[in-house]
Amino acid sequence: MLNVKRTTPYNVQEVFRKCEYTSDGYTLPYRLYIPKNYDCGERYPLVLFLHGAGERGTDNEAQINVGIAKAFEDVTSPIYDAIVVAPQCPVGSQWVLTPWEKGNYIVDNIPESRELECVCGILDECRDYYNIDEDRVYVTGLSMGGFGTWDMLARHGARFAAGLPICGGGDPSRAKSLKRIPIWTFHGSDDGAVPVAGTRAMFSSIKKEGGEEIGYTEFDGAGHNVWDAVYTDRQIIDWLFAQSREKRRKKAELRAKITKAAAFAGGGALSIALLILNISKGKKKKK
Repeated sequence: MLNVKRTTPYNVQEVFRKCEYTSDGYTLPYRLYIPKNYDCGERYPLVLFLHGAGERGTDNEAQINVGIAKAFEDVTSPIYDAIVVAPQCPVGSQWVLTPWEKGNYIVDNIPESRELECVCGILDECRDYYNIDEDRVYVTGLSMGGFGTWDMLARHGARFAAGLPICGGGDPSRAKSLKRIPIWTFHGSDDGAVPVAGTRAMFSSIKKEGGEEIGYTEFDGAGHNVWDAVYTDRQIIDWLFAQSREKRRKKAELRAKITKAAAFAGGGALSIALLILNISKGKKKKK
């Protein structure tokens, strides 16, 4: 991959292309960032960004002025070497058809929004046209987009390597299906727009299901806007880009081997321990 040296941050309005996606007569505008060093021989991670309620419209500009633009302030950030998709939800619509002031909701009680259906179509088009590393597709969003992030993970979790939902709400009853997906979620303790109780419930529900990939950072005393702090935190950005579906598959394979050995040995703890030890030794020999 060709290295691009940057001394100043890119102007997101200049480097994000204006695009449109149309399905069944419905058109959704979106912005698309392609790295300047894009090489057809390489594969690139993709970041899906879902904006908040204040950036709704049809100008195809407002959605990248808030949130994800902050990640581009660090000229060494891995975001510069990723493909970024930022759709724009129209005024009067929502990523998730639920009142955000009520917090969490039940996915089965509401249909997927037409906008998120279009977002899935955009992701499919990007996959077909660009060299996307399908093991490193990420979703993140703030406020209304935080709901959208949880919803995408609940309905289409197999698509994503990880998610960063910010001050949103989701469906705690989907905790079992979410527990294997690396998720780091954020909320302000004094959020007056979206109840912090929703994110707390999502975190605790996934933890209760045995989720080991879920993380939660609550900003003490903070209000609704915690996304600036999230997108400018290099530790968070680096964590996101370190996640992959390949890691998830390997963990699943290891769990399957342990389960099989436990069944064969009648649940003997010694046999399971020996299996884990042999697997670990085998991995070390491959290095």
